[in-house]
Amino acid sequence: MRLIFLQKVTEDAITKTLQRESSWTAEINSMNHFPNGIASGSGTSLIHSNGISISNWQGIFTASTGEQIRFEGRDMNKNGKFVVLRTYFTDSVELSWMNGLVCLVDGHFDSQDKSFKCEGYELM
Repeated sequence: MRLIFLQKVTEDAITKTLQRESSWTAEINSMNHFPNGIASGSGTSLIHSNGISISNWQGIFTASTGEQIRFEGRDMNKNGKFVVLRTYFTDSVELSWMNGLVCLVDGHFDSQDKSFKCEGYELM
């Protein structure tokens, strides 16, 4: 997954956290039955003094077929490793199997090729 990031960062002097507002677009190269496509999203991250960030994300995934899926998720990240809990919503008949799907994504940032590598697991 390759990203284009836009962000705004502010600091909370009382809690000593950074708040990062981000929007991004990513090319998704999938495996198995999850489709390839482009995801665009936005969200807010709280970055704590111990290096852990907690983020809330939402956005639209457009499959290479043109079908659209909304997603919402929350992630925790430390030292370039992350875990995401995500769910999907769609009116697409073709992708109806994803409507209400809850999954866990485990991944890391690959500093050599500047991309995120991850695997998703269906929970419900």
